[in-house]
Amino acid sequence: MEDGMNKQLPDTPIRNLAAREALVPDELRLPWRVVSGVLRVDSAPKGEPARFVRLALPGDVVGVERWVGSNDSLRLRAVIAARLTPVDASGDAMMQILMETVVVAHQRCREVVSLRSGPAARRIQALLLIFAQSGVAEGVDEGLATQNFAVPHLSDLSAILDIAPETASRAFTSMRSGDFLAERRPQKARLRGSVALGVEAVAGLSTVLAPGT
Repeated sequence: MEDGMNKQLPDTPIRNLAAREALVPDELRLPWRVVSGVLRVDSAPKGEPARFVRLALPGDVVGVERWVGSNDSLRLRAVIAARLTPVDASGDAMMQILMETVVVAHQRCREVVSLRSGPAARRIQALLLIFAQSGVAEGVDEGLATQNFAVPHLSDLSAILDIAPETASRAFTSMRSGDFLAERRPQKARLRGSVALGVEAVAGLSTVLAPGT
């Protein structure tokens, strides 16, 4: 039997989002599954500043709030290039979607708390591990020890972690001379071999702990 989480609505195209591109309000009439990339989920009540809520990673379903009668207005924006597919929300499938989404959303919110506390370098390492695992889940052909993976713009990364861009830049400089980061270019990064092997061992799972913690 086909899992309801993986059903795609007939004749509805896959949605590709460039980095920093958002879903428009009309698109939020449907729940979407993140196939690749990472989304930033903000609470955006009318007339109020948007507030960061969580990240949505590959496999997560977003946009189910309207199906449970929530009045919370959300804004969904890709922080790296992302691909979404609509999810069948009819019949019994919807109940399974809701149950799984509640569990995942709770986990993602807990991750945000960890990502926004502690030293800046540790926060950045934790976020990079999440993006690296996203890259493994999408099938990086030769492994992370030899491949770059996508990361957000520095300003977006800083906003997610609640640190100043200047602080993030200094932390990246320090990490390049350490044993964590092998390379960083605009919107790309590569981990050192020993770190990359650890990420590949837990591909598909998000983490908020940096190595050695």
